Amino acid sequence: MDRTVGEIRRFPPTGTADAFFEQLCRAHEAQLLAYLTQMLGRVDLAREVAQDTFEQLHRMYRPEQLLFPRAMLFKVATNFALMHLRRRRVETAVVSGPAGMEEVPDQAAGPDRQVMAAQIAQRLAAAIEALSPPLRAVFVLAHVQGRSRKEIAARLGISERRVDKRMTRALRQCRMRLSSQGIDLAEVD
Repeated sequence: MDRTVGEIRRFPPTGTADAFFEQLCRAHEAQLLAYLTQMLGRVDLAREVAQDTFEQLHRMYRPEQLLFPRAMLFKVATNFALMHLRRRRVETAVVSGPAGMEEVPDQAAGPDRQVMAAQIAQRLAAAIEALSPPLRAVFVLAHVQGRSRKEIAARLGISERRVDKRMTRALRQCRMRLSSQGIDLAEVD
């Protein structure tokens, strides 16, 4: 017995796993449909991809395997949407000639990556705030305001060599602070 809400079939709750996926579906359906509609450009396709996403999660995972269920939901949905867009691009190329890549959005812009980027940005801001005033001034002038080493030296009344030393120390301290929180900026795409 399938229940329908917003034209997306629901799984009949028969146990705790079904109840978990039912709750996940209800909690994030509106956001997921809005995201997929924006990505695919059509509500009917968004509903189809959302349904495929819920079915895939239900089939492939147990609730205890999902540490971040919302992120996994959006990741699977993004993958299904990208597959659909690529298929459409190939079909268009076969029928009417080459299609542009601009139809396929960058996967890095998915909600899971946006949330991760926002969390890293908050921690980086805290690391910059923790710098001593001389180091913070050099860092902000260089990386936030985009000033050159020569401009920074003139503005702060110090040598360019001193600017380099302060920048090196500021970067080292920020990396150490982020590393202590488990963030390695070299591994972040």
